Amino acid sequence: WAQGVAALMIIGLLILIVAFIISITAMCNPGGCSLWSVAILLFIVAIIQIIALIIYPVNFNEKIFEGQYNYTWAYGFGWGATIICLGCSFIFCCLTRYIDYIDGSEIKYIYPHSKK
Repeated sequence: WAQGVAALMIIGLLILIVAFIISITAMCNPGGCSLWSVAILLFIVAIIQIIALIIYPVNFNEKIFEGQYNYTWAYGFGWGATIICLGCSFIFCCLTRYIDYIDGSEIKYIYPHSKK
């Protein structure tokens, strides 16, 4: 189970690197790559991390340690990274609505212009 958790986290990291590369190309060339693919990849990474972060303490407490154990900062960092990954997937879903403003083909003014 420990090797499985490590494998899940490494697979999540590799998918995250791919999502990062696709997001860079999507931001540099808005017409080419889809931001939806980045959002889907980030959501998959978050699901993989959630699975790994649930498997680890359950099996650790049952098979290795009997008693009370305080998890270190790394476990909390994993949950923080998972929450950030979920948030980024929702942000990339919302970015698809504003792609015209990002690439400069449409201008949105804060205050509407009045014609004189």
